[in-house]
Amino acid sequence: MQHIQRLRLRLTRVALPTIVLGVASACYGFTVGRELDAQTAQLLFIGILIALFFLWLLPSLAYLGTYVDVYNDRIVLRAGLFGKRREIMRAEIREVTASAIRGVVITLNDDEVLHLKGYPKPRAIAELVSGTAK
Repeated sequence: MQHIQRLRLRLTRVALPTIVLGVASACYGFTVGRELDAQTAQLLFIGILIALFFLWLLPSLAYLGTYVDVYNDRIVLRAGLFGKRREIMRAEIREVTASAIRGVVITLNDDEVLHLKGYPKPRAIAELVSGTAK
């Protein structure tokens, strides 16, 4: 079993969380030297922490936990924050198609269809997954 490549989602998936991180940092940096009463400062700091947790940390960890590993005999799909994992043997794959809109569509022998959306260069990925890439 030889590891061929690890495929990740487009980096634009973490663009909004990065913007949220910048805005939260700017808000904190703007208010850090100001004379605020203690309750307002605590409320602002807690609000920034909650926003960063839900709008930056969780989406970034979910992005890092989503990938496709391509081996010479199987494909391993891992998705989400807690890593829902699925292994597919190459012998189970009947057809692999790619389009710009639907992404990579993998049809298995038992008529199950898997969609890989959000990955860059779907045609190259389809060739890699089907085993025709060099």
